[in-house]
Amino acid sequence: MGKDLLKVKRIAFICNGNSCLNKGAEDTTVSLRAAIAASNLHDEVHTIRTRCTGQCEHGPVVFIHPDGTWYKNMKAEFTANLVDCHFVIGKPVGNAVFFQD
Repeated sequence: MGKDLLKVKRIAFICNGNSCLNKGAEDTTVSLRAAIAASNLHDEVHTIRTRCTGQCEHGPVVFIHPDGTWYKNMKAEFTANLVDCHFVIGKPVGNAVFFQD
């Protein structure tokens, strides 16, 4: 059975285009999903692997919808902090944000 979309509050789009994959996006994806699960946020945060987001120079890139927040250089070791700050506390990780709508 799929995720109950009525419970989803945010979607994390994780770039898995070639440039981001070459910079560790696979590990970022796995680590971000694990951090979301460890924080018991699986129901309210949905993750989607994307192809190229056109932001190769910033990769690996994670975009949070509907917040309009783009994170750069999101290596696996930074994902737990992203989850704690952005999803739990509700405050973007300032030094990793390269665009905020």
